[in-house]
Amino acid sequence: KTFTVSRIVERLAAARGLEVVETPVGFKYIVDAMLEGDVLIGGEESGGIGVGGHLPERDGLANALLLLEAVATTGEGLAEAFGRLEDETGWRHAYDRLDLHLSGDESPQEVVQRVGAAQGSFAGWSVASSEDLDGLKLNLSRAGSVSAWLLFRASGTEPLLRVYCEAPSSADVAAILEDARRIVFG
Repeated sequence: KTFTVSRIVERLAAARGLEVVETPVGFKYIVDAMLEGDVLIGGEESGGIGVGGHLPERDGLANALLLLEAVATTGEGLAEAFGRLEDETGWRHAYDRLDLHLSGDESPQEVVQRVGAAQGSFAGWSVASSEDLDGLKLNLSRAGSVSAWLLFRASGTEPLLRVYCEAPSSADVAAILEDARRIVFG
């Protein structure tokens, strides 16, 4: 999975005894991992998914058919199936992304460095740890439990800063992203 994909993937894999390889953003890194080893499935936040034993590339038609087969086999709707996965993993999931066009002389990379130097808390969530595989991911905790994250990274395709967030509710995501926007624009 790429750096921007939900933590539910890691928790689900751990519950089933499977390894997760995390890559920088970009499907080319997923392809590299698929070509190197025994990969069941690889995906990125933008919806690109590759399935092992098939093409080491995104295939929307094949994935749609696999999803249809899962719905037909289980009889569950997608929301019901995802709720079951959240229950199994103990991870509540809401997700959103901001694309921030920066003005002035500061580059997206410089903003990421500035945010990293000033990290503390976002919308009442404390920064528990950070990761820098591709940008700066801040793992956020509240009441001692890490259950949200916020990622600042320069776009690889456009002159902007992408800010990603995953938290237990849409309200949490909105508040964290709004605080991140405030910090970026000072």
